[in-house]
Order: sequence, then C-alpha cells, then structure tokens
Amino acid sequence: MDLRQLKYFVVLAEELHFRRAAARLAISQPPLSSAIKQLEEELGTPLFVRTTKTVALTYAGQAFYPEALKVMAQLQSACAITREVGAGKRGYLRIGFVGGMLLRGLPELVQTYAAINPEVIVSLREMSSAEQIKAIAHGQMAAGFLHAGVLPPQLDGRVIRHEPFVACVPQNHPLARRSRIELQQLAEEDMVLFARDASPAYYDTVVALCMEAGFSPRVRHEVTHWLTALLLISRGSGVAIIPDAYVRSGLAGVQYLHIHAAKPRSLAHFAWKRSAQDPLLHDFSDYVRRHYEGQSDTVRPTH
Repeated sequence: MDLRQLKYFVVLAEELHFRRAAARLAISQPPLSSAIKQLEEELGTPLFVRTTKTVALTYAGQAFYPEALKVMAQLQSACAITREVGAGKRGYLRIGFVGGMLLRGLPELVQTYAAINPEVIVSLREMSSAEQIKAIAHGQMAAGFLHAGVLPPQLDGRVIRHEPFVACVPQNHPLARRSRIELQQLAEEDMVLFARDASPAYYDTVVALCMEAGFSPRVRHEVTHWLTALLLISRGSGVAIIPDAYVRSGLAGVQYLHIHAAKPRSLAHFAWKRSAQDPLLHDFSDYVRRHYEGQSDTVRPTH
C-alpha cells in the first residue's frame, strides 16, 4: 500500500464518481480504477460497490475512510508544520462559507483576524450549507458559516445573524415602486429558490412562509448561489424571498421590498464539530463571536 492509493481512495470516497474523482486527481480513469482494485486486493475486501450508474462505499470502505483520512491528515499536518516552522508561522484552519457571508463582513473578519494572528492561516471554501454540515461532521472542515434552522446534534455553534426576509423583484416589476408588500401578492409569480439539497433550512422556511400566507410557491428556478438568483431576477426570470443581507449586493436591475408581518428570520450560524478540541478553532470562534456582537441585524431595503 502506498500514499498514492490512499489519496485515490479518499478522493473517490468523497466524490463517489470515477469520472469526477479522476478529474479532481488530474488523471484518467483507468489508473484510478487500477489503483483502487490493487488496494482492495491488498486489503482482501471490496471498498466500493460499483454498478453501471452508481458507486457506493461498502461497510469496509466506510470503516477505512476515516482511517485513511487520519493517515493523509497526519502526512499533510507534518508537511504543513514543517513549512510553517520554516516560515515562522503556525496554525491552519479550513473554514466553509455560503456565498451570502460575503455580504455579512466575512472577508473583513478574516483579514483583521489574519492581521492580529499572522501565525494562523485561515483558508475559506465556498460550500452549500448541506455540504458544510457533512464536511464538518466528517472532519473535512474545521468549521463553517452556514444557514440552518437547527444544527444537527453532532455540531455546535452560535447564531451570528438574525435577518428578516425581503422580497426581491425585477426593477421593472409592477410591485417595484412599493416599499412594503403582502406576501400573498407574490402568489402568482414564478419563484427563484435555493435548491433544498443545498440549503434545506432556507427552502423549508420560504415554503412555510408562503403556505402560511395561503399559497404554495410556484417554483420555476432552483439555484445554489445567491448571485445566480439575483441575476435571474434582474433579467425578469422570477422573484425571490431572500435574507435582507443581499440588499448589500448593489446589483442593478432588482428591487428589495419589505414583507408585511414576515415573522420567521434567516439564521446565519458559525458551526463546528461538537467534539472538536482544537484550541486554535476555539480562539477563532471567540473572535467570530466578538466580531458579530453588537452588529445591526438588518440592512434596510432601498427603493
């Protein structure tokens, strides 16, 4: 067994797709398949169940995956520590974030933290809320900025922003000149929603808001990035109900409207694995808390 085989196994276990795994490894599929077969023969047990359409981990593969991660992580850690010592730096955090955090001061937070703690490297990776929850729980990310109604039991965290929802409509929409609307006024509109598998808390909250207003949303487009939603709306492809942080985007061609009596709020969390013991992570978490304490919850829509 060699480290190349372990790396190939870990990537395939994360992608569960030979073509995507090969592309991520920058190799062709045959050497990947060959390496996995050799690894399985050496271990004496299948690691994956393969069909013509799907790839899944066997029970043995599921048991091997975290152990392989540990080996790879130990090697990466040894290399990182060596480089950091040589460069006079120590500490590395991989943090996930949803795109909306760019409008909630995340770049400024990371920059100021880096200025105060030059020995720490904070690496950001944009991921959906659902992807972050999975990655944090599996130890692939130290923490993340995500949307959730309630965090799963294996995660701990804190709510950093409570934000009301606003309606986003095209600039030439008949409602665009209003500053406040009733949610029922969107009942006949095509909706742009974040896909449920990307942000289940957002999707479920918006659907619940509409149902409480007496209608089922007519979902026309599902997206995974906030900029995609705003661009679709700016081009007349629907309307959306979004957290009012997006008012900061400054994107032309859209208008943001208050929604009368919209009680549910969007919750932005900073979350980490409950069992995490990393002192560096706890220090960063305290810094996040101090950064967002006392900030205004809302940015008022403009019209």
